[in-house]
Amino acid sequence: MKSRVQQLFAFSALIALVVSFTGCSNLPGSHQQQGAVVGGLVGAAAGAAIGGKDHRLLGALLGGALGAGGGYVVGANSDRILNRDTSGAQTATKSAQTTPATAQDALKATTADLNSDGFVTLDEVVAMQKGGLSEQQMISRMEATGQVFELTPEQQEYLTSQGVSRSVVDQMENLNRDTRNRLSNEQPQGTISQPR
Repeated sequence: MKSRVQQLFAFSALIALVVSFTGCSNLPGSHQQQGAVVGGLVGAAAGAAIGGKDHRLLGALLGGALGAGGGYVVGANSDRILNRDTSGAQTATKSAQTTPATAQDALKATTADLNSDGFVTLDEVVAMQKGGLSEQQMISRMEATGQVFELTPEQQEYLTSQGVSRSVVDQMENLNRDTRNRLSNEQPQGTISQPR
């Protein structure tokens, strides 16, 4: 148990160091909203570090993408998860930071993966809400991705602060349950992806 606490502390210290050097100038939104995203990053680190059951799938994937802001990613398809595609997660994060999805993007898309990169990021979920999609439309589009969704408490808070309903946020982790169960059985328990 002590080694897990030490791991968590080391990951938290690393995140604090990265944030202090890079700042939050590249994050969209207010300082409070940026805090939620950075908090999501720390939450992803904690999930990966302790191999907790709540972040067994995406937490392990994002373990290798922490320096690039893994807190943006809330969903990933099974290939991305099984192949531990940290490079793809970093690219998705960079795209979310530099060119966040818009309401127009959401209206043109047929799923929640607005740019079809195999990931759903916070900005894509917010774009669907800003595009005026109903709760059921948002859920249907997330389900249509076939992706597995996991959110830290900070990511949940960020989405609700952006107007995404609590009902949608609460349902996300239960979407594509069959895929989640299959992937959980294929993942070694507590495995942490190492940075490349």
